Amino acid sequence: MSIVAIVGLGYVGLPLAVAFGKAFRTIGFDLSTEKVENYRRYIDPTGEVSGEDLRAAAQLTVTTDPAQLAAADFIV
Repeated sequence: MSIVAIVGLGYVGLPLAVAFGKAFRTIGFDLSTEKVENYRRYIDPTGEVSGEDLRAAAQLTVTTDPAQLAAADFIV
């Protein structure tokens, strides 16, 4: 199965990563450790994505490690 990576988990990237993460193995990458830690706790401080939606994206992994992007078949 293909792996999708989303670079930048802001107002556009996070909802996109969550949508992909519901159907495909998805890597969400952001430079902000604070953002990534919040998303791992199913919290989006901007309110763009609910905790319920973050939990539903079972195939989404969020990271600050750019090396993980190498596993992706597609990078957005």
